[in-house]
Order: sequence, then C-alpha cells, then structure tokens
Amino acid sequence: DKTGTLTMNRMTVVQAYINEKHYKKVPEPEAIPPNILSYLVTGISVNCAYTSKILPPEKEGGLPRHVGNKTECALLGFLLDLKRDYQDVRNEIPEEALYKVYTFNSVRKSMSTVLKNSDGSYRIFSKGASEIILKKCFKILSANGEAKVFRPRDRDDIVKTVIEPMASEGLRTICLAFRDFPAGEPEPEWDNENDIVTGLTCIAVVGIEDPVRPEVPDAIKKCQRAGITVRMVTGDNINTARAIATKCGILHPGEDFLCLEGKDFNRRIRNEKGEIEQERIDKIWPKLRVLARSSPTDKHTLVKGIIDSTVSEQRQVVAVTGDGAN
Repeated sequence: DKTGTLTMNRMTVVQAYINEKHYKKVPEPEAIPPNILSYLVTGISVNCAYTSKILPPEKEGGLPRHVGNKTECALLGFLLDLKRDYQDVRNEIPEEALYKVYTFNSVRKSMSTVLKNSDGSYRIFSKGASEIILKKCFKILSANGEAKVFRPRDRDDIVKTVIEPMASEGLRTICLAFRDFPAGEPEPEWDNENDIVTGLTCIAVVGIEDPVRPEVPDAIKKCQRAGITVRMVTGDNINTARAIATKCGILHPGEDFLCLEGKDFNRRIRNEKGEIEQERIDKIWPKLRVLARSSPTDKHTLVKGIIDSTVSEQRQVVAVTGDGAN
C-alpha cells in the first residue's frame, strides 16, 4: 500500500491550473480573478468533510497539524496559502445547512455537496480524481473569470499539458468544479447522483505532493537484496504511481516490468465469462511491480493469485503492509 506507508501522508498543494494558467507554485491571490477565488474558497470549504481541519502546531516551530482526511487537509492548506480562511465560510454555512452531500467513495473517486440559495436555486460543488471530474465538465472558468465551453479536445489538452506533467512528478491531481441549478426549474432528482454530478464547470486542477518517507528507498533496497520482490498497489493514477515507485526504487529504469491499472489488470485475468483464471494471473504477477487505480478487491485478488500460484517450484510467501484496513 502506498499512501502513508511508502509516503509521509502529509499532503500539500504545490501546483495549480487556474484561470487557464499552470502555476508551478501556489499563486498569489491577486493573480486569480475574484469570482474564481470565491468559487475556490467556498467550494473547498464546504465540500471537504467538516471533520477535516488544520490545527496549530503542537510545539513552537513545528508543522501545523492535519486532522481528518489528508487530501482534504491539502486543499484547506491551499486556501490558507491563498490567505483565505475556510473556517469563516464554515461559520457562515454550518454543516447542518448543507442541502445534500454525496460522500466520497473509492469507485466514484469524487465527493459533491449541494447548497440551497435563498432564491430557491442550488449550487453543487464537486471534487475528485481529475480525469474523472474533467469528463463531467462542459465548461471551464477562463482567464477573465467567465465560464467558456470546454470541449473533449480542450480536456485532452489539459490532460497532456497539465495533468500528465503533474503526475509524472509524482503529484496526485484533483479537479474542483461546480454546477448551478436555477430557481424556477423542476426540482432535480437528488437521488440520481449521475444526473446531478454532470454538466459541471471546472474551477481548477491542483497537484498535491505526498513526499516519499526518507527511510523508504533504503528499506526497499534491503528487501530486494534479501530476495524479496516489492510491489506497490495504490488508488493513484498510473503516472503518479510510476513516478513514486521510481523514487522509492521499486522500479528501475531499463528493467522489464509491468505497471497496470486495476481496470486493465481485471481485463487480463478474467475469461469471457468474467471469471478469474489462475493461469491468467500467472502470466502477469511475476513481472508486475505497480498496480494503480486499484480497489481493495484488486489488492485481495493479486495477493490470493500469488499465494495460489504454482509457477515457480517454491510457493510464494506474501506479506502485505499498509496503514489502513483496505
């Protein structure tokens, strides 16, 4: 497991794509059009769990304490870097005033929160894995702060010029977006999340760094010298995963190895009926070093597949390490 095991699980926004500019460090708030800044501040403040917060350091000179979801803490810290306070927004819009919340889950890889305005209109804020949220965006906030049409080719441009370069530096990318439901229209069907979380307007894409723990590359080298193959399994996108696996020493340039996403892994190990076949797993696991965008079930499938394998003379002993229960 990667986050918190190979990495420090102390996340920070270090890059951002806002108002059609790719900032390689957090921009000055004056550089962002006021209305975009306003969407950013409200969207992050209300569409992160209210249990996620940043507290003062425990001792003088220490780092602020990240409480709750670490990715959300990175976003809240981003607002503080922009000299804005998320707590002011939460005081104004307490948790009980939120109209509806679609909580995060590992399949959708997104979270959304609906606010009801005094005129009867609604606004929904969404955040999640950038490639997933961007597919649901039909508009984007442009350099002058106005929303403009966002076509599939514009999306491909952002993926190539912003998301892939961020990911290749080992950054996790999150897209922030919103949608308005005007007053006077028929009440949306709130239970149908797919119909609600679509037709979005992109506010920003941020790149979040989660540094590799300093002791990890050495520990991995020791394992490899002892004849242990180290594999990384993560929910992150494949470019981010590959970059971090290289920093850790799990991947060595020039070696013959496999990096797969969960979807591709499942396609390769199942027959036409969708059943897992051991001989299909046996074709993959010996060279597999990174499994990205994977679910907890994929982790279990891989571990069981290696344990049950009879490819080599000796049965494989598998140890799984992680900081969570999945």
